[in-house]
Amino acid sequence: MGNLKNDVSEVTPTSVEIVKYSVYLDGINFVDCYYPSNNNGLNSSVFNTNFLMFGYTYNREPIIKGNLNVTWFLPLPFNYEPNLTLWTHNVNSLGKGWAAAYRQTVGCAVGPSEANGIVYVASNSGPIYGINVYTGKIIFKLLLPGTLSMWMPLVYHGILYLGLGGAMFDYQQGLLNAYGGGHRGQYTGVSGLLAVNATTGKPLWFILTKSQAMPTGIIVNNTLVFDDGDGNIYGVNPFNGKILWKFSYDGSGNMASLDYYNGIVIAGFSEAYPVNTSAIVGVYIKNGSLAWIIKLPFAVTSSVGDAVPSVYNDYLVDGFLGYGSGHGPYLSDINAREVLLIANASTGKILVLENVTNKTVHPSDTNNGYNPLVINGTIYLPTIAGTIEAFNLQGKLLWSSPQISNTVIQSAPLLYKNYLIVTTGPNIVVLNASNGKVINIYHTPFIIRQQPIIVGQTLIETTSTNWVFAIPLTNIIYQTEVPPLNITNSTQICFLSTNITTHSTSASNNYIILYVAVVIIILLVIGSIMAFRGKK
Repeated sequence: MGNLKNDVSEVTPTSVEIVKYSVYLDGINFVDCYYPSNNNGLNSSVFNTNFLMFGYTYNREPIIKGNLNVTWFLPLPFNYEPNLTLWTHNVNSLGKGWAAAYRQTVGCAVGPSEANGIVYVASNSGPIYGINVYTGKIIFKLLLPGTLSMWMPLVYHGILYLGLGGAMFDYQQGLLNAYGGGHRGQYTGVSGLLAVNATTGKPLWFILTKSQAMPTGIIVNNTLVFDDGDGNIYGVNPFNGKILWKFSYDGSGNMASLDYYNGIVIAGFSEAYPVNTSAIVGVYIKNGSLAWIIKLPFAVTSSVGDAVPSVYNDYLVDGFLGYGSGHGPYLSDINAREVLLIANASTGKILVLENVTNKTVHPSDTNNGYNPLVINGTIYLPTIAGTIEAFNLQGKLLWSSPQISNTVIQSAPLLYKNYLIVTTGPNIVVLNASNGKVINIYHTPFIIRQQPIIVGQTLIETTSTNWVFAIPLTNIIYQTEVPPLNITNSTQICFLSTNITTHSTSASNNYIILYVAVVIIILLVIGSIMAFRGKK
């Protein structure tokens, strides 16, 4: 049982203005609550106006210029209290699977995005949040009928785009796989692409799919491209949701967020049961026709569909789990190794394909992607050995950091000046980007597995335990830990202001018309009675 804090018996009445939107799309109800008082004039352009792909740029470098130096911590509903001793006890008593299940049903699986002063956070418990970048206060909370497992929120011309599709599968999915059919996430919840107002969270349109839309899409040349667990790649008009083209491959898109180079959209696909069809596929954004395919039949389980690739100039870089023999699997040798792939982004020709570290693992973990950051011709790759390794674009190892994690590191690091910032478990580790030596270890009371973003001089991050926080980079580089957080069990009553507005679909408009008609009829009846009495 958790450590109970002092109960707060005093109840402080508050007044909150809420604009509530209840919208039906494809027959499904979406509910959003907008808090105008927390917006604080952020509708104008602040720092960054659009967020068009996972990791902000093609080479996965989410650094947004500006003058921001703030500290705030926001616990989202169903968060795990900042008590890692208790977390470790639960894991030890219930097994590692408990932690994975909590992260994939409650926590945040990907890092935040930011546009126009609003930080966007997707939680696996269902909601998407818009948060004031200065104050950490929630501007809107959109409740969804499905989870946002691996989709980093995208923003384009005032519209927020979200891919629905959960990482947890049900009994029917297990049957599909057992019989050698189906793709990842078929019929396991409400899936598809949702567009909402980026300021208020009001839903605008929805493309419903039968399989999860987990990988983060990409917006290029006024076209939004996303893929799903059925191997479909869609080109969509980002303003009205019209599907422009569709390409299908016999594989599953899981978490391999899309990338782009010179007219080609790049997607990673995992095996489709029972045949291993793992591949990286390039299609032309203009019409969805095939540009090239890199087939990787030795990839382990969902690895190629999980790894987020990077593009730097004409180089495509990816890190994933593969069978060490280069084939397989063989029953006599099922050990897996981490693989670094470097290919020509225009032709798909493989330039480098080599094992990373000497470590082998049992291919039982579903998270088999290791996301590289590529800057100025250097690849910074997280590894299964708990290290960061630097390579040049010819695959030559430049340096390897000390082991900074007892488990695998998956998310791409950030490069700030000459500091390489790595999130791993409860720690944010700062490395020297020139040689990989440890400069500082900043301890947090959270579990962090995501790639953060930097806005100005502030690092903003989500956690697997359903928190969002902003911390100045100087704290992370020079200090040792997050100060103690004051959390309490509390009771609060919110007195909603009388000017609460509820917006919904045409059904509510009909109620308004009916209400007005009834009032008019009542007035006419009263007028007739008064006239009758006057005549008497």
